[in-house]
Amino acid sequence: MLMKALELYPERKIHFDIVQVGAGGNGGYITQRLAKLLSSLNRMEVNSEFTYTIVDLDLVEEKNLQRQPFLPKDIGKNKAKVLAERYGKAYQFPVFHREEYVESLEELRNCFASGYDNFVVPLETKLFRVLIGAVDNHASRKIMHEYFQEDDSLIYIDCGVDGILQEGSEEEIRRSGYAGHCVCGVHHNDTILAPVASVYPDILEDNESLLPSQSCGQNIVSQPQRMQSNEMAALITMGYLNQILADRRLYHHYTNFNALTHTSKAVLLPFKNDKED
Repeated sequence: MLMKALELYPERKIHFDIVQVGAGGNGGYITQRLAKLLSSLNRMEVNSEFTYTIVDLDLVEEKNLQRQPFLPKDIGKNKAKVLAERYGKAYQFPVFHREEYVESLEELRNCFASGYDNFVVPLETKLFRVLIGAVDNHASRKIMHEYFQEDDSLIYIDCGVDGILQEGSEEEIRRSGYAGHCVCGVHHNDTILAPVASVYPDILEDNESLLPSQSCGQNIVSQPQRMQSNEMAALITMGYLNQILADRRLYHHYTNFNALTHTSKAVLLPFKNDKED
């Protein structure tokens, strides 16, 4: 039995307008790999075009050097700008950045290049917006969930990892902070694949999570993350992006993983036998 694949206009040219919200642990390692992938696809002259924008207002701090892909010389600089300039230059692919937090629907809409007046897609080219959520709070995910519901040509990939427990037994703390997820939602005229907040409804029920400008980084301070988990989240997210951007196909809906045990479990798209109606 073959895996069912969601195919994205295999015979038509597509412009993928990619926005990544978050340039920290997960986001930084995604940028390393995604910029390289987009550069490679450009050289291969695939039947696709790409724009890539990273959005974050956070500045690099000394504590970030422990698990995020930044250098001592980056301290005090905007994370999105550092990543865009470093990897755009390294892979000779233009990576744009916006130094802001996304805290409203309007702000998120304005992040996409396809929202600019001078952005033109020929009639023969299909436009897909790709939203990568690399944030650490449910308040931001709620905004992205709202946007998912209104955008009729959107692929929304959310990746997240658990923080390290600050209370509990020594063994519980040692084993914490390794679990994570990656969920790919697709909205094309209708919801084809449910987004992260539908897969995990507790996101919408969380009324305590604060937006970045409200929390002042308190979420990160209270529950730090592990670099191993950030890197695994990025690798799994890139698996989805490679399927979509390079192959125009998608085989999985979401993946749960544990970086401690080096295991992951992907939920495949439902298989339908060709003989069925």
